Amino acid sequence: MPYLRPAEAARSLGVSVKALRLYERRGLLAPLRSTAGWRAYGPDQMARAAEIVGLRNLGLTLAEIGPVLAGGAEARDLALAAHQAVLESRIRALAATIERVRSLRRDLRGPVAAPEVAFDLPWPWGGERFELRDIPAITYITGPLGSGKTRLARRLSETLPGGIFLGLERSADALLAALGSDAPSPLVVDMVEQGLDPANQRTLIGALRNRPAAARPLFLMTRSAAILDLAALGPDETILYCPANHSPPLRVAPVPGSPGYEAVATCVAPPEVRARTEGTIAWRPGMA
Repeated sequence: MPYLRPAEAARSLGVSVKALRLYERRGLLAPLRSTAGWRAYGPDQMARAAEIVGLRNLGLTLAEIGPVLAGGAEARDLALAAHQAVLESRIRALAATIERVRSLRRDLRGPVAAPEVAFDLPWPWGGERFELRDIPAITYITGPLGSGKTRLARRLSETLPGGIFLGLERSADALLAALGSDAPSPLVVDMVEQGLDPANQRTLIGALRNRPAAARPLFLMTRSAAILDLAALGPDETILYCPANHSPPLRVAPVPGSPGYEAVATCVAPPEVRARTEGTIAWRPGMA
């Protein structure tokens, strides 16, 4: 590798010459000097500069980069772990802000009659109080096998004013008729993808998203990534996630880094994968 002049080194690294001078002033980078005093950057200096640029791209300040470069593997790991914690805290704060923006967007659509529901959670929970407010047009209910999501769905249908539960014994025609009905009663659907091929799942969810603003609230149990596409959720959609450890269901914002997001992302699967386990349930005592 040839020795590079400052402009060439900066261009190769994707930074400015001023940035290289700043790294030098902070004692992070020591370029070589020609007999005439001109700066030059050889393989070692470029490798060091590339490491600095990489750490800056991760969001570390120059003050933080110094100890990272000066320490051994353990010191670097501790510094990076601390930086990761800061980033995760920012993500959580950003996710909360995004959820508030989503709520404001829902409010801008005007007042829509939305029922509120509150009840004590059934088994497999321990009777904790569950409340659901600001019910949007579509609420997805998901969770791993045995997490209690079916019991949550049934209790919702029993508690919601006029709620209707559509179980797995329905036909595809009955499912489509119920989802397309103009009835105002909230509808809770058990595994909405059951019996639908991938193309029909995508067509269905697209149609449900385009319903009128005053359409009946839908609660869709699902583990299909075609139905619950985290990147496609609109402001009038939300997620209820039932954790495997039977802690109370939580409302999850569809924002990477928000509480519960990764659990939901690993819970849903492409329709082809879901088809292999269609109808599978975890063992549980008889329904109460």
